[in-house]
Amino acid sequence: MNDKVFDIWQKKREQGFFAWLSKSTLGAFSFYLVFSVVFQYSSIKEQGIDVFLQSQLSNFVLFAALMLFANCVLWFYRESSFKKEARRRNIL
Repeated sequence: MNDKVFDIWQKKREQGFFAWLSKSTLGAFSFYLVFSVVFQYSSIKEQGIDVFLQSQLSNFVLFAALMLFANCVLWFYRESSFKKEARRRNIL
């Protein structure tokens, strides 16, 4: 882990697990929602946005759950890498 990545993760981990997890998951979900509407809604525009969102609800829920899981795994991986590097630098 280089110095820049180490410093960035040190700042992010100060937010805490749940704050980082919620921000990361919400950001990914928002990105998915916007681009899903932009790229897929045009194909069924005549039905309306409400019908489109209802038809995609299961996809949105599944994506949010998967992102929550992926971000949890990512947190623990980064935290493990951070702790190894901190021990190597004799910080912990």
